[in-house]
Formats: sequence, structure tokens, C-alpha cells
Amino acid sequence: MMKEDDKISIMGEKRIWDRPASNRPKMPRSQRAKQFAPFDALTGLSERLRQAEEEHEREQERNTDGNRNT
Repeated sequence: MMKEDDKISIMGEKRIWDRPASNRPKMPRSQRAKQFAPFDALTGLSERLRQAEEEHEREQERNTDGNRNT
């Protein structure tokens, strides 16, 4: 995080420009995340990641069970 003294505007002046005020109420983070949920740039990626996670868990269980028997 920059200190106030370290912030410099584009013009090189030591002025801080505040973001313009909005008349809209702030949207909760949970709602902001949901607005992008329908967009799936890589079709099938989430399903493949879920499968890989399940395979990894099964492998970890096999390795754990194999170590107990020795």
C-alpha cells in the first residue's frame, strides 16, 4: 500500500484524485461474483477439474491405506 505522500497523479503533481461518487447502492460481493457465473470461457473445464480432484482424492486414499498395511 502506498503512502499518501508517494502517490503522484499522471500530471506529476502531488494531488490525489478521488473516484467519482455513485448514486447506486454498493452491490454485495456475493452478488458481484454471481453476475459472472454464467460465463464459462472454457467449456467443460470445471467438470474436468472436479474429475481430477476426485481422482486425486482416490489416489491419496489408496496411498494412505497402503502405508498403513506396511
